[in-house]
Amino acid sequence: MAKNTALKATGLVSGAVLLGLLTVQGTYALWNAAVQAAEGSIQAAAFNVEMDGGIGTVMMAQPDGSQGTVALATTALGTVDAGKSVYAGVRLTNHTDAGGEFTVRASAGQANTGSLGGLLSVQQRAVSGSDLNACYDPSLYAGTATGHVDIPKHGSGVLCFEVSLAASASAEGQVSTISVPLTVEQIVEHKG
Repeated sequence: MAKNTALKATGLVSGAVLLGLLTVQGTYALWNAAVQAAEGSIQAAAFNVEMDGGIGTVMMAQPDGSQGTVALATTALGTVDAGKSVYAGVRLTNHTDAGGEFTVRASAGQANTGSLGGLLSVQQRAVSGSDLNACYDPSLYAGTATGHVDIPKHGSGVLCFEVSLAASASAEGQVSTISVPLTVEQIVEHKG
């Protein structure tokens, strides 16, 4: 009896599968196609940003992959006296060879004021254009800081710095190197 029931159940399932395939009219097919393509090449665009501190230009990324370093020219005063400020700037030029729009955003990080850390203060401002003389205007440093400058392809922007020595400082004859990391990144525009 159990064999009879199992045989009937198997027949019922087989009939249902056959009926399902006939109803759906399913097709089983395999495709295999190959297309020959000529060889080609892909070249990445160069992300070239030039730095100019007023005394010569340097690429941000050196051919060996290291970071570029640029010295900044200061105002005619040259040295920082107690209670006074000096000004400097770096012009950044976007020399990419990428196709289409390629705007970059440049900004300066926290300044490392070296051995005179507690006595020196550094303010940073960003301005559009290529004129380093904009950095020498003390009124630029009043008010809210502009943290970055957007530089279009083949355009320039300037990061300006005001370095001040505390009025109470007694640092005559001391020398300190100030380093400021600069960051440049591509702005990705989202469309839609």
